[in-house]
Amino acid sequence: MATRLGRDSTTPTPRSAIVVAEIDDRTIGLLVDGVSDIRTVPETLPQPVPEISISPGMNDADGIIAQPEGRICRLNLDRMFETAERMRAVAA
Repeated sequence: MATRLGRDSTTPTPRSAIVVAEIDDRTIGLLVDGVSDIRTVPETLPQPVPEISISPGMNDADGIIAQPEGRICRLNLDRMFETAERMRAVAA
């Protein structure tokens, strides 16, 4: 997941976790450095990602959620993996 977000890849540690997600009709597992909380967010809560904050790897973000303890970035997994599939097809 770090590589997809424009960061250096990491080696799995005891804190690493696999987040299970569904994209279209596929179930996938995403290796992440850790999970600190799981939240249900109403569809109306995320705000648009400011263009000034879009950096490489943030192109797949589709919302920012302001919380008292900080901001949460909501990723659009459909878009993230659609882009990855296209990149693989071009490389083949």
